[in-house]
Parts: sequence; structure tokens; C-alpha cells
Amino acid sequence: MATIFQNPIPPYPGWVRRVYRLFRPVTSDDILAFLGNEELYTRDTPSGQVNMIHKFGLLEINCISGESEIEVWYDPEKKSYSSEYLDALLSTRFN
Repeated sequence: MATIFQNPIPPYPGWVRRVYRLFRPVTSDDILAFLGNEELYTRDTPSGQVNMIHKFGLLEINCISGESEIEVWYDPEKKSYSSEYLDALLSTRFN
């Protein structure tokens, strides 16, 4: 299955990438909710403007407004913390 996130670039060496399919497209409100107190970074790609949200050194969430797919990078040494945090974060917007 093709993904909208082509040419993946890890935020840190050794981080692991996962692509998640959501039941609805990501909105600008979702991006703001995910962002919290973190700074938003963006990158222009052929698929659209990717919003890169860094969460406390645990995750980097990449999403494009209007798409129902997100790319998540995490530190494999903190996999259990990252997984639990991502599940909680996604459940606030996508349940």
C-alpha cells in the first residue's frame, strides 16, 4: 500500500517509523490539539504541507490536514511509553 509520506526522514538516528490510518481526515483543530505547548514545524512536500509535531522527545507526529494517514516516529528504547502516549493522544481526537 502506498503512503502519502514518501522519502521518510527520521528526526533522530535510530528512530522507528510507523504509518497509521485514521477513520477520518486530520483537521487543523486536531493539529492544534496535538500540538499543545509544543512548537509546530512544517515541511512542504509533493503530497502537501506536512505538520511535524514533536512530543516531549517521545514522538514525532507528521500529518497533513485533510489526509486520514499520519506518520509517527519514536525512539525504540522508549517504545512502551511512546505507544501508550500515542494511544492516549489519538483517543482524545479519534474515538
